[in-house]
Amino acid sequence: MTQKQSRTPRKKPAAKNTKGSQFARQMLWLGLKIGLVLLLTLFIYLIYLDSKITTLFSGHKWQFPAQVYARSLELIPGKSLTQKQLISELDLLQYRAVDAVKGPGQYSQSGDKVVVFRRAFQFADGYDQEEAFTVSFAGQRVHNIYDHQLKKSVQKARIEPQLVQHLVSSEQEDREMVFLADLPEHIKDALLTIEDRDFYQHHGVSVWSVIRAFWANLQAGRTVQGGSTLTQQLAKNMYLTSEQTLIRKVNEALIALILDYRYSKDQILEAYLNEIFIGQFHNNAVHGFALGSKFYFGKPLNELLPEEYALLVAIVKGPSYYDPRRFGARAKSRRDLVLKMLHNEKLLSEAEYNRAVSKPLAVIPMGHHLKGRSPSYLDAVKRELKDLVTDPATIESGMKIFTYMDPQAQLAAEHTVKQRLSELDSKLEAAMVVTDYQAGSYKAIVGGKAVHFAGYNRALDARRQIGSIVKPVLYLQALAKPNQFSLATMLDDSPIHLKGNPKGWSPQNFDKKFRGQVTLIQALSESLNVPTVRLGLKLGLPALQDGFQRLGLERELKLQPAAFLGAVELTPAEVAQLYQVIANKGRYIKLASIESITKTDGTMLYQRRNIVQQRVTEEADYLLQYAMQQSTRSGTAKTLANQFSGIRFAGKTGTSSDHKDSWFTGFEHESSVTIWLGRDDNKSIGLTGGSGALTLFSQYFRMVPPNSLFRAVPPDVTLGRFSASTGRAVADHCGGTLLLPKVVNATLLTECE
Repeated sequence: MTQKQSRTPRKKPAAKNTKGSQFARQMLWLGLKIGLVLLLTLFIYLIYLDSKITTLFSGHKWQFPAQVYARSLELIPGKSLTQKQLISELDLLQYRAVDAVKGPGQYSQSGDKVVVFRRAFQFADGYDQEEAFTVSFAGQRVHNIYDHQLKKSVQKARIEPQLVQHLVSSEQEDREMVFLADLPEHIKDALLTIEDRDFYQHHGVSVWSVIRAFWANLQAGRTVQGGSTLTQQLAKNMYLTSEQTLIRKVNEALIALILDYRYSKDQILEAYLNEIFIGQFHNNAVHGFALGSKFYFGKPLNELLPEEYALLVAIVKGPSYYDPRRFGARAKSRRDLVLKMLHNEKLLSEAEYNRAVSKPLAVIPMGHHLKGRSPSYLDAVKRELKDLVTDPATIESGMKIFTYMDPQAQLAAEHTVKQRLSELDSKLEAAMVVTDYQAGSYKAIVGGKAVHFAGYNRALDARRQIGSIVKPVLYLQALAKPNQFSLATMLDDSPIHLKGNPKGWSPQNFDKKFRGQVTLIQALSESLNVPTVRLGLKLGLPALQDGFQRLGLERELKLQPAAFLGAVELTPAEVAQLYQVIANKGRYIKLASIESITKTDGTMLYQRRNIVQQRVTEEADYLLQYAMQQSTRSGTAKTLANQFSGIRFAGKTGTSSDHKDSWFTGFEHESSVTIWLGRDDNKSIGLTGGSGALTLFSQYFRMVPPNSLFRAVPPDVTLGRFSASTGRAVADHCGGTLLLPKVVNATLLTECE
């Protein structure tokens, strides 16, 4: 039997395995290529992000609106200021009245003394630390100032100025800068406890925060906690939009990692404090804790109480959702939760927590963090600013504009216009300009009865006939010639007819009467038209034109003889400039609204330097003021003498033809006030200067106590005797005379008459 030989089968090549291996290697290589490309792309993208982040973060991070401030209140022994006015100033600044002063932003009063703990402030001329002092009063004047730190009386103290307005365009963000070093530690702790307790431990993105937030939200069945770190929130606010997409979240994480790598934790936290969105004011977003504190509470961060800073921290989660002005219950619930968490973390004691949680949401009304609901004054500031600062980047860098606005004068002027016009014709309009004529500055400007709304600024733009307001300009030109004119010079008050048009012109006095010969002082104080025209014809129209120029009018007028009685159109601001010189002893200073401008660090950009020019002799101006005082005692403004017993004013009424315009300009020792009443359609209002504008002047000074006008007699002026019948200077022993001031040796004495 033959055996078959067994054969071992030959293995065939594993073609499929070989192909699979090659495919795997190809895919691996492709994957490596793709990975390298992705890594390279990520690397390039990270370089791009890094460049973008560092450029913005290290450079000009934010826009800062220009901050407009009112004047700071200077306190000097002897200053005309009442205790009530000081308290009103402190209340406007959101100072708190307390029984015992312990910290900045507080005051107390007892008897004739007020204790003030002034806040630290970067004034235009330098930084002042917080300071406590006691102000004592004697009647309507500051008597003494006692500095608590120096433990002695001082000659000067000052209160920080009010923030009037932020100049923010509709595209700008609104914020104020806060440095981390200036942030109270308890507010910092509260923020980190609520928003990112691991801030100083993680590297920009916290995995544990995400897990913790996920678990808390899962348990609650809704979103109650976020997993984003402060760094991620900063990344979103500074570099990204608020859209909820995966790509945005990835970008947020990458940017947070880069920020954490590039910058210190303190730098990041400081940026967060200034960047975070905290609310909405009209068209402008409110950013940062510093402005947020003022926006909601009207005071700086270091004065916030636990219930206040807890609300500020609570709002961070959703400024619209937790808006305390719109959703009070919701905001209070969130605030109380924050307070509870702070208590649990031992950041608030049991007593502090119980007190804070029992408090209501004491937020100020919308917009009350700014005192700038005075658009007419701000209009003047903006116009002046255009000439002083021409670079928009400088304006957006957060400069501070210190103005001459007197908050109490502005409020009094606005109240006066609103109240008085509400009692008159509803179609009546008004303008009011209050100046510190010695400083050449605007204290208050009202451009219409809608005092809180921007619009047509009648104070700066409405050219109206000024009526008898013109007369002091003309009479001053006469008194500047002491060899020809004196207060006793006789003027003819008899009918006069002037040719020049088909009908001619026959000016009349207001009462349609003629008095024969009258003295110059009587003609002015009683505002007699006919003698004024005769004086104007004697001096000539060029003299009147020259008078306007000397007193500060910056444009030429086309004058006709009717201009002697005020057929001249000027704005209230232009009239105020004329009377600045008249009130200031003949010294011209161009009226201004801006005193100085600084950068946020205090670097001076602009400091006003008053250029004073003696445009009229002091002697002539003294004589004019004497006559204008007579007007307020026995002339067309004599009601002032009855209403303000013992107070001296100087002033002049004005009424245009057909009673279309009512004017009054007057001044006391420190302030000059110009008032116009009329209708925009130029129809008659049926009011004279005395029955219209003068009543507003009186009402204003019932709110702002006047400082009686005092004028030292110039060396070259003395009292002299004048004949009551001829107006000539006569010897002291003569009878039938008038005793009036005159310029020494300007007139020759005549025999007794």
